[in-house]
Amino acid sequence: MNKILYNKLAIKKIKHWVFDLDNTLYPASSNLFSKIDVRMKEFIIRKLNVDSEQAYSIQKKYYFKYGTTLAGLMKNHDIPPREFLDYVHDIDVSSLKVNPKLKKILKSLPGNSYIYTNGSKNHAINVMKRLGINNFITNIFDIEDAKYIPKPSMISLKYFTKKFDIITKEAIFFEDIPKNLINAKKAGFSTVLIKDYNHPDSNTHILKTEKIQYDYVDHISYDITKLLEQIYLDINN
Repeated sequence: MNKILYNKLAIKKIKHWVFDLDNTLYPASSNLFSKIDVRMKEFIIRKLNVDSEQAYSIQKKYYFKYGTTLAGLMKNHDIPPREFLDYVHDIDVSSLKVNPKLKKILKSLPGNSYIYTNGSKNHAINVMKRLGINNFITNIFDIEDAKYIPKPSMISLKYFTKKFDIITKEAIFFEDIPKNLINAKKAGFSTVLIKDYNHPDSNTHILKTEKIQYDYVDHISYDITKLLEQIYLDINN
């Protein structure tokens, strides 16, 4: 199912195409984030000297409370962010497949395209190379650029828009986590929620709560490539 809801006239004004990375530009069924999840737990076990069950509890607690596990580890345990990021993103990305259709459409979009991620720049580059899109999205804003303040913080969003001089009324934001679109919508972005039944958070309390209402979501799709293809056709008609 690919539910597409958008205003064609508004789409024609878009000059800035902003993409989250993980589970947005590739399907959650690739299970890439599960590998990162395992690495996070291993890191917490080693650094905090806790068992596997405690590590998992800490990991999820910090994720829901602070927006990322890293933010909680920095605040409560003075964990060096670079050490954490280098460890958890040292994963095999071979489960990802080159997406020729996505590659073609990203090349054709008018204006500028960006990656805005709570992960690291190195991870973004590795994923983009594997997908074959690294030459078509050259602007990357990672958690370090955000001074380790994660989405959905408005502060992080302001750092992002300031760095690239983005006029939000001319920008569209693609994201797989609903709460990360709330402040984007408030700031003036058009917003796209990429949904996936295989999403790692699909059964968690936070997403069940957010499913109640999507006032901050302009567009919904289960297939980002098909959505972008339709948008491209509408822009050029």
